[in-house]
Amino acid sequence: MMNKTKIKRYMKHYPDLLLLFALLSVTTMIKAQISIRPYSEWEATQFVAVNGHQPEDYVTPDNNWEILYNLRTPRTQAELREMGIKCSDSQLLLLEVGGLVSKTKGKWEATIPILDKEQTNSLRSLSKEIAESMYVKTKADFISLAQTISEMGFKNNVLSLVFSYLLDGKMWTKLVLFEDVDNYTSWSGCYWVLYESRNGFACGTNGFGEQNLILTYINSGIAPDNDIMDHCADEIAQFGKVTDAKLVSQLKPYGLVDDNGDVLFPIIKKRQDRFHQITEKLANSISAELKNNCGSLASQYGIDNEKVAMVMLYHEIMWDLVDNLIQDRIIFTPAIFKDEESNKERLNEVVFFIEGGLMQ
Repeated sequence: MMNKTKIKRYMKHYPDLLLLFALLSVTTMIKAQISIRPYSEWEATQFVAVNGHQPEDYVTPDNNWEILYNLRTPRTQAELREMGIKCSDSQLLLLEVGGLVSKTKGKWEATIPILDKEQTNSLRSLSKEIAESMYVKTKADFISLAQTISEMGFKNNVLSLVFSYLLDGKMWTKLVLFEDVDNYTSWSGCYWVLYESRNGFACGTNGFGEQNLILTYINSGIAPDNDIMDHCADEIAQFGKVTDAKLVSQLKPYGLVDDNGDVLFPIIKKRQDRFHQITEKLANSISAELKNNCGSLASQYGIDNEKVAMVMLYHEIMWDLVDNLIQDRIIFTPAIFKDEESNKERLNEVVFFIEGGLMQ
């Protein structure tokens, strides 16, 4: 360590050196306090069943995302503060209650996967490679499934049924259910964050009633209010149609029912028909190959829970399969996804009812 005499000598002969030290100090402080990319610019996915608050409810208040991001590396509360990160006891407690951080030997650490750009690109490269292999082996069955749905009288519902019934529904029963992954105070399942959204087509699945009325969506706001959809689900479950006259008037503009309350979308019943046989075969084929490729995934991306790693990988593979199916014109993008306003009355093309619920 320099003594005072040496410092004075440097100041006398090298006046710019002190400025350099000052700049380095400022640079270090700025680097520590650089704000991370906003949460909205990342791709956060919640594969969860909620009993109160969902994971994002704990992340979005205050600067909780900044805290969580910086706890990818275990740190004490004091270390966070030294980095210029505001961090109160209550914030850490909230994140802990939410199942997003844990404390070991005085250091806090994020419990969810947060992948940087390189890791995200690597995961997606791997998923695309696996999806290509799956697709070669299952393409003929996907073609048969699309033909079967068309023969059922619902050729415009092919994407919805292939995606929400099979890939984002039945497949999970072959892989893992929410409660089989992790259970926290207000949610079960898994939650992860990737550096950025993927390119290509992406949609989601919502369930109403007893998870028996299913909506495939890009913007969930295209459907009537949840209360209306829940009521619709209950009516179909009880009567096989909509009997409430007011409800009929609320659903008809969306093309969901006719004047008599008869539904204008698929009702999938529990029976051994060709539709169920093909979806079962596809689910078994995809799940078998997926499980064969999950061995090193957990360690490769620093994910402790292998079930979480499998869910993350399949979530990407699912989209790669959809991209292939659209590219080969086996499934088509529904009209309502292209223009919501002009095709509002075609919501029935992305809705179906499944007897007994989706996750069975």
